[in-house]
Amino acid sequence: MKGQIANFSPQHGQGIIMGDDGKNYPFTSQQWQQATAPMAGQQVEFSVDAQGYAVAVVGLAAGNAINLNKPIDSTIAPIPHGYTNLNPTTANYGQVTHAAGINAVNPAWAIEENYGFFDWVKKSLSNYANFKGRARRKEYWYFYLAWFMLYLGGAFIDYMIGTDGIVAGLIALALLIPNIAVGVRRLHDVNKSGWWMLIAFIPIIGGIMLLVWYCTDTKPNVNQWGAPARRLP
Repeated sequence: MKGQIANFSPQHGQGIIMGDDGKNYPFTSQQWQQATAPMAGQQVEFSVDAQGYAVAVVGLAAGNAINLNKPIDSTIAPIPHGYTNLNPTTANYGQVTHAAGINAVNPAWAIEENYGFFDWVKKSLSNYANFKGRARRKEYWYFYLAWFMLYLGGAFIDYMIGTDGIVAGLIALALLIPNIAVGVRRLHDVNKSGWWMLIAFIPIIGGIMLLVWYCTDTKPNVNQWGAPARRLP
């Protein structure tokens, strides 16, 4: 797969690649296959492992690399960026700012600004069993609202035709996996492992903690699950 390095921090030995498929892939310096250091804006080719990390990362021809520190000729469209420090030797790894062209870090951000209820539900269902990546609050809560409405509709049908919870149960079962998956991705977006969902088994306290995390805004750092799920102010 091909893509572009969105950010790399030599201090941490970590960075993130925006693939041509629009997804973000974290990588480490151990996976960099060239003698020269990775550079933000550089075009690369890479593979993806089972955990969603970029591996065997190779820079493409030098002519494709873009030095974001050099003044850009006014006749050439600038390469947009979204990181607080454009110097790859002093980059503030993972911190994203609302700069012009931030959508280069994740093009989906601009598209999702116009999403409505059904768009968010469709996105969650398209990630039916995706337990990787991150999900913003809108994605989680719109899907939860859709799930709740469908469950109530199923319960009403059960009441009307006397099926004793069968329809509602089938709806809950059909949406169980995407319900868990979007919850896991929402936790990732606030820098929590998806395993924290198990805290729900602790009466009262567990549910309250999950509710707080699900309501918490996107964290601005790039973490092991990818870039922030939304554009930040």
